[in-house]
Amino acid sequence: MSEVWLELMILQAIIGYTFVIANDFIGIYNIRDLNLMKGDFTIVKAHKWFGRIETILFYAITIQCLYTFTGFVIDNNPLVYTPSGSWTHTWFGGFIAFILVTTKVVIAKFKKNAIYKYGHILGPIGVLGWSISFWTSIYNFYFVVYPGFSRPVYIIPASFLWAGITPIILGACLFLIVLLRRREFIKERKRFSFNQIAFILHGITFGYERSAKELLGTPALFKYVIPETYEFIEKMMTMSGFDMKKLKTMSLNDAMKEFSKMAENIGMAEKIKIKWESEDTFVVESINCSTARVRSVMTEQELEDVICPWALFTASIVNNLTGKELKIEPSSFNEIGAISRLKIIDKKEE
Repeated sequence: MSEVWLELMILQAIIGYTFVIANDFIGIYNIRDLNLMKGDFTIVKAHKWFGRIETILFYAITIQCLYTFTGFVIDNNPLVYTPSGSWTHTWFGGFIAFILVTTKVVIAKFKKNAIYKYGHILGPIGVLGWSISFWTSIYNFYFVVYPGFSRPVYIIPASFLWAGITPIILGACLFLIVLLRRREFIKERKRFSFNQIAFILHGITFGYERSAKELLGTPALFKYVIPETYEFIEKMMTMSGFDMKKLKTMSLNDAMKEFSKMAENIGMAEKIKIKWESEDTFVVESINCSTARVRSVMTEQELEDVICPWALFTASIVNNLTGKELKIEPSSFNEIGAISRLKIIDKKEE
């Protein structure tokens, strides 16, 4: 196996572990209550990107290690079967680490609600897997493989100690950069803070939405709630420096996308996704919206048959631009947002 290739694999491990350490600092920073990350978009975005980078590098290294392991087995290399740095890295730093990291990655990808509930457990599982892999790999390299090199290393630290310290230092630096960007973001958002407070307080009134629908029927939403909602949004956006009138010059789809960008710019949500299922049916998904932290203390019963504010906001815009009403299904809430399905209709439903 090429000495350059082995050196590059260690370099990948050092870079990957750097992002693991940075992400670990983010987790520790919010360890008292992971719900505090909801709405903290700078921290959340950094956490996601660091996680993606470390995951990609981990599996890229794993593929390379499997190729090396296959070669060792074919050649019947005794290092794979006898106690040594190679044996330890293969069975503990390889297979056991793979199971631990994969467990964390699968849950983080497909069970997002679990991150906020069990992140204090899942995070350490991923860090443990990466740590076992990293420390056994650099031990194997510097104490078993490197002594047989025909040349000194060029692109990685020359000693085991510095190889271990470097990602800790760089990871701490990355974390500090995130905190500095977060501080700048908070300063930039201060001029919008009064809008956010008003937005959340106004959101409380949507508790009456269900009562109005039960007492007066769905038409009450479009006679009272929806028009008032649009007027509120227009005033809020005007105070924030956005002109809602320009939406009238756009197509319906573009207008909805523009409003989503506005909401993201003032820090009310990390992202508002709008997905069309047909010509008249679409889904609104809020991700890391500012009200998710409030909902984290609400019971499931309190959220039954409730419509997410973002669905009402979107419905008010569609209603204002098209003059048509919409059928809004009760929203499906999760730890970081909600998913709502809406259908544009031509006639009022009685």
